Parts: sequence; C-alpha cells; structure tokens
Amino acid sequence: MTSMATFRAATGYRPIDSVRYLQRPTIDPHFHAETDIYLYRLASSGQAGSITTAERTGDEPDLLFMSRGAGVPAFGHVGGARFKLAANRAHRATFVPRGIDTSVTFGVSAYSTNLMFPAGYLSSLVAEQRPHEFQPVVFAEDERLFQLIRMLDAEISAPGFASRLMVDGLTRSLAALLGRVDLRKTRSEADRVYLSPAKLRRVIAFIDAHLDEEITLADLAKIADLSVFHFARVFKRATGSSPYHYVRERRLDLSRQLLADGQLPICELALACGFSNQSHFTSAFSRAMGMSPGRYRLLIRQ
Repeated sequence: MTSMATFRAATGYRPIDSVRYLQRPTIDPHFHAETDIYLYRLASSGQAGSITTAERTGDEPDLLFMSRGAGVPAFGHVGGARFKLAANRAHRATFVPRGIDTSVTFGVSAYSTNLMFPAGYLSSLVAEQRPHEFQPVVFAEDERLFQLIRMLDAEISAPGFASRLMVDGLTRSLAALLGRVDLRKTRSEADRVYLSPAKLRRVIAFIDAHLDEEITLADLAKIADLSVFHFARVFKRATGSSPYHYVRERRLDLSRQLLADGQLPICELALACGFSNQSHFTSAFSRAMGMSPGRYRLLIRQ
C-alpha cells in the first residue's frame, strides 16, 4: 500500500508510535503495566477544516477507539471494507482486530480515545463463554462501548486502589460485547450458585494477605472454585460489595492506618497498599479522601 502518511508519535511506546499520520498529532499516552494495555488520547493538529490520515498495518494490537467528528467528512478502509461518513460532530466507536490494515482520513479537529490490547488478551477473557470471532466495528454509535471506553480511560490514566480488578471487569465486559457473548445464561447460573462461608473466608483472607500485591479476578475466582463470570456476581451477593469495591476499601483502610501509625515514609506506604509508585498512590488517596496523604497524616496527628 502506497502511503502519504509519514509522521509518527514519539511516545516511547512502540504500538502507539507505529501508527502513521499525514499531519503531526498531539498524543497523551498511558500504559497499564498490570495488563499491558495502552491508552492514548489523540488530538490532531493543523489548520481548522483541513484533514489528516491515520494508517496502521495488521501486525499491530487489537485497537478500540472512540472518536468525535470534526465537522468534515471522513473516509477510508478497515481491511477490505471501505467507508465514508458525512460531516458530523458525533461520538462513534471503532474496533479493529489484529490482522487488519486500516486507513482513516478525518478532520484535524477530531479527538479520539484509543485503547490497544496485547495479542490474545480480549479473547482470553471470554474463552470459556465461546465467543464469536472478533469482527471489526466501524464508527458505531454504541453507548455501551462509549461508557466502557470512558471508564477504562479514567482508570488507566489515574489508577485507583484496586485498579487491576476494575480494568479486569471492564475489559471482560468489552470482550463479551465485541465477541457477541450472550451473558444471560451465565448470570442466571450465577444466581443459583452458593458461596459457602468457608470459601468466602478463604477469599477474604487471600485479599488481606495480598493487599500489597496485584490481585486479579481470576485469582479470587480460583480460590472460590468458581468461574470468573460467576464469581463477581456471587461475591457481591455474599458481601454486598463488588470485588473491586471490597479490595478498594480494604486498601484505603490500610493506607489510613499506616498514615496514622506514622512509621513508613509515603513512598514505602504506597508499595504496601499495592501501588507501583508514590505518585499514583497520592493521586488515588487524594481523590478518595479529599486531601493528600501528607495532609491526612498531619491532621490525624493533631
């Protein structure tokens, strides 16, 4: 394929930087180390009303993006299927599985939120549900996809106290939606499953013993001897809280306790609460408590 798109981003993240553009874009990149998911927000640059092109080969990861129209027509191809959109400023979602070449020409004032998933990641999340083969989705007005993309954007760009569990749940829902999995039977089965007090105690003991480590839905489901799709629903029925919210509150409780004790510097305290660095911990604690960890420690000592 002959291409006029020559600019690449220089984020240092190879999958993001592999996309070529006709005009140099502005990109805000993020990487979720626990899952190897890339998030990047794209804002094109150039004279208002002009167009640019983004191209990538089929060798790159599964790509899901939500874009906002720039008020000019857009056109291109996803694999062998060509498309053309009338001028608009609507939000739309597009999914391009690995193995499909893509070229999109659009207005420079367009904006998009983009997610790249490692090879086999989405299919592995719903393997037990026997999904259909993932097919491209081209500029769909789908509120379910919009909501999941926005929630992943928020969690990956600013991780919370149980980020892995949140991302696990959101990407599993995405995979089910893109793989056209009908979860009604799974939910009905989960409503008949009973989580015994002994199994619940084992799950909670595991959580409390691993608050300083990565905790996944798969870990917890294995301890409960349940499928991941059954576990989250059954756990919430048994505790009144989702796995994400339960772990979040336990880590938040631990952080407050350690701040009150005053023994650990905040950089070490962040690691004890499951964060990879102090910056993410400070951001998450400030959002949850309305004040920084340092401010909380000063107030609690008064």
